[in-house]
Amino acid sequence: MRQLKFALALPVLMSCVPAMAAGLTAVKPLQGYTCIMIEETPEQSMDFKNPVSFKMEPSDSAPNVAPAGMQVAIRDQGRKSNGYVETVDFALRPRWISARYLAADHIKT
Repeated sequence: MRQLKFALALPVLMSCVPAMAAGLTAVKPLQGYTCIMIEETPEQSMDFKNPVSFKMEPSDSAPNVAPAGMQVAIRDQGRKSNGYVETVDFALRPRWISARYLAADHIKT
């Protein structure tokens, strides 16, 4: 009986401990790139079947490589083609992203 009380009390006690997340910090600057936020409507951000994605080529018909995060690194002197801008994915491989999703007023340097 005592073990049962302890087993029932343990989850309650553990739920009282607040969760703490580490703050975001840059590891190192990425020379030649500018960090810019992705701008989506609430409807777009909830559309999990069509996320804002990196593309292999600067074309709407090019395959999606991977979903982009909330921010992307845009190459400062990068190429622009067909409404796409040059960027890199999370593994620092060259990719393309549609310029219509980039929030110009949220550029971070």
